[in-house]
Amino acid sequence: MRTETIAKELFLFDELSDEAKEKARDWWRDGGLDYEWYDGVYEHQMELIKEAGFEIDKIYFSGFWSQGDGAMFEYSEIDEKLFHEFVDGLNLSPMRKNWLKTQGYVTGRGKHRGHYYHSGCCSHDINLEPNFSWWAAETFNDWISGFQEDFEDFVMDKYGDLCSELYKALEEEHDWLNSDEQVDETMRCNGYEFEKDGTRY
Repeated sequence: MRTETIAKELFLFDELSDEAKEKARDWWRDGGLDYEWYDGVYEHQMELIKEAGFEIDKIYFSGFWSQGDGAMFEYSEIDEKLFHEFVDGLNLSPMRKNWLKTQGYVTGRGKHRGHYYHSGCCSHDINLEPNFSWWAAETFNDWISGFQEDFEDFVMDKYGDLCSELYKALEEEHDWLNSDEQVDETMRCNGYEFEKDGTRY
């Protein structure tokens, strides 16, 4: 039996022709992001979401080219600063705003539902109730409870905006990692070798 060793020319990325470089880039883009590339985006966006008044539990996303793609998060609580922001935007006297802030009690949670991952796939449970209702006059309690629907809309609008910002940040990071400049640098740093036509060796 005779064994032959066939010599093969191998090239670093910068040694390839322009056409071969495109093939090499396509190879990397097909599987180059098989790691948690989104972790940094998650970390930053979670800080912004918490600052906005949501106690975030989990992030979901899918992207970036299909119907139903998007990003969303589940939350277990809402902070009173979210309620205060709502009250500050109402057309009320300073005294009534103070009443509402001090005598209103809010709770909220949001859970994923369905098969997609966007802001419309969150089931919200948001409540505004009178605080110390055992002593307050019934009409005063009714006045506070009367803001329930508007507050719910406010929270859901805020939630939708945050989901849009989250998805935009993920998409921008994904696009940057897949840009020619970044892909080329990744292949240079890793010293990948290719055949003349750009096929990964």
